Amino acid sequence: MSRLIFFMLVSAIYFVVNEACKENAIVIKNNLGHSRILQYHCRSGNQNLGVQHLNAKGTRIIKFKDDGTKRSIWKCLFRQGINMKFYSEAEAYVPILNISTIPKYIQCGQLRVYIARLDALYFRMDEHPALPVHSWRS
Repeated sequence: MSRLIFFMLVSAIYFVVNEACKENAIVIKNNLGHSRILQYHCRSGNQNLGVQHLNAKGTRIIKFKDDGTKRSIWKCLFRQGINMKFYSEAEAYVPILNISTIPKYIQCGQLRVYIARLDALYFRMDEHPALPVHSWRS
């Protein structure tokens, strides 16, 4: 009987945590200026979004969930300028463990924002302010 109770308790915790878990998001914003296009290519494991283009003042959101068997690491290559000459590569999402999360390997509702500006690629995590983290290379 105690095994049945233990099994039911573990099952309930697993399903409650997974159902209540918000999706993680990577937000990409193009603030390069009028008529400047941002090109980006994001991938994680066997998920490859391919080369995408974002018009001036455009925003794209990539949503995904981490669960107990998978922890996502997203990498993105950003390009801009004439012939997409200028580029910057970033680990767009690396999970950060939240001590209050049970079980600790599940990531819920984390936000990563990348803002492309002419001087650099800016990064904002959750509620923190955006800071320049990657200069454009050629």
